[in-house]
Amino acid sequence: MQFIVLVGAFLTAVFLVYGLYGLLFSRRLAVLDRLEMQTMEPEEMWHADISKRQGLRQQSLQILGAMGKMFSRKSYLDSMHRKLIQAHILLRPDEFIGLVMVSGIGAALLFFLLTGSFLMAVLVAVIGFKAPGIYVDVAKGRRMQALNNQLPEALNIISSGLRAGYSFPQAMAVVGREMDAPIADEFNRVLRDNRLGKSMDDALLEMTARTDNEDLDLVVTSLLIQRQVGGNMAEVLNKIEHTIRERMRIKGEIRALTAQQRMSAVIIVLLPIAVALLLLVINPEYMLTLVTEPIGIMVLSIAVIMQIVGIMIIRRIVQIEV
Repeated sequence: MQFIVLVGAFLTAVFLVYGLYGLLFSRRLAVLDRLEMQTMEPEEMWHADISKRQGLRQQSLQILGAMGKMFSRKSYLDSMHRKLIQAHILLRPDEFIGLVMVSGIGAALLFFLLTGSFLMAVLVAVIGFKAPGIYVDVAKGRRMQALNNQLPEALNIISSGLRAGYSFPQAMAVVGREMDAPIADEFNRVLRDNRLGKSMDDALLEMTARTDNEDLDLVVTSLLIQRQVGGNMAEVLNKIEHTIRERMRIKGEIRALTAQQRMSAVIIVLLPIAVALLLLVINPEYMLTLVTEPIGIMVLSIAVIMQIVGIMIIRRIVQIEV
């Protein structure tokens, strides 16, 4: 039995490493590979190594994708596909779900081999299943925050370009050239879709669905109405820019006013963990009672549930819509 668990842990660890490799470094390595190919001399043999490395990554992602398809519904795959696009993670949803499975199962098996505690292995499995999703949410939040911060400047560039005599696509192209990701990537994709035959209205609507950003949705809605009824587009964009800047200012003030409450939430979460680790170092037998005795397991479970409820209440209190 132990041999089977060991083999399973090894295989899941291998797939986990390949999955994390593709998740975190696939885009960067693809760029490096293209740069290497551009600088090769005809007689050099680096191309074989690059192809082999790309094939290894592709095979690992195919295995993860097959695992994800076996255990996922189409509706969940579609939802995860939108999240991965919004987070700008270059994985298919089935590949990501396969990575989640390997992360949870592999972490649990490895922890069980190291400690022999089934209960703690289950807890580690839950953490392993949740960790990739948390990473996606964090990446999505950072990308959306960067998009929000860039949007007023992008609107200012477009309105200035329209006043200078540029057409709307030309003004968007200036944003794509002069600004950084993510807004430059989104605007360039709109222009590319338009060049490939899609109407500008449809391309803009797809951008709002892709980003799921309230401010950008306001901009696109105003642009679509203006394109139908006519009017001064530059003036409309200036007013929207002012509105977005005011919203950002108010959000900043709210974050400053609620900083103490948010810090309290962090302390509430970290303090019990820190005390538990300290007691584990000082008196391990005392802490092991919480995971070996039925009453200890019950107390620990109640404490975790109360922690989660407290975090949710504090988040609800400090979350103010603007």
